[in-house]
Order: sequence, then C-alpha cells, then structure tokens
Amino acid sequence: MSGKHTIFTNARICRNGSLVSGERFVVSHETGTISRSDAPVTGAVVDLQGQILAPGFVELQTNGLRGFHFTHFEERQSYKRQLDEVAHYLPQTGVTAFYATIPTVHSDQFKKV
Repeated sequence: MSGKHTIFTNARICRNGSLVSGERFVVSHETGTISRSDAPVTGAVVDLQGQILAPGFVELQTNGLRGFHFTHFEERQSYKRQLDEVAHYLPQTGVTAFYATIPTVHSDQFKKV
C-alpha cells in the first residue's frame, strides 16, 4: 500500500442519530489514528460509494449463539461448521471479532472441546 495513510471517501456515518453523507476519513499507518482532516495526505484512496462506516465491536465473552453452545462438541467437522456460522452471523450485529469462551464444565468436557 502506498503512502502513510489510507483515505476513505464518500462514506456515510451516524452523527447525532442521523446518517451523514460525503464524509472523508484519514487513517494514519504510523499511529493508527483516524481523523476527518481535509489536509492533503498521500496514500491509498478507498471510495466507500455511500456505504456506512461504523466501528467494529469485539465480543469478549461468547458462550454460543443461534442454538449452538461452544461446549457442545460431538465431532470436528460439525463443530467447525457451527463455529463458522457464528463467525459469519456476528458482523451483521456490529461484532467484527469475538472470543469463543467455554464456561465452567467438567474437565473431561473441557478437554474434549
């Protein structure tokens, strides 16, 4: 990626409960900061074409979701498929990363999972 920044243009963001169009954001590769600066910077430009730009949330404790509990391990393939289903569903809710947590269970069950 060229430059020291990524510039996101033509974004919609939620401000005071309303979607605002045409926003421009600059992400610094050095500091990780995000600004609304219109100052000239070099870097890759990403036109969001009016898409909504929003934070991604991290779910720190997820025991399961949508009928699947992370302690219910029967066999590797179905467990992986169900875990993938959870991972594909969560971004629709604003969660972009999660920790699959195992609550207190018997040690045999914990080792199985």
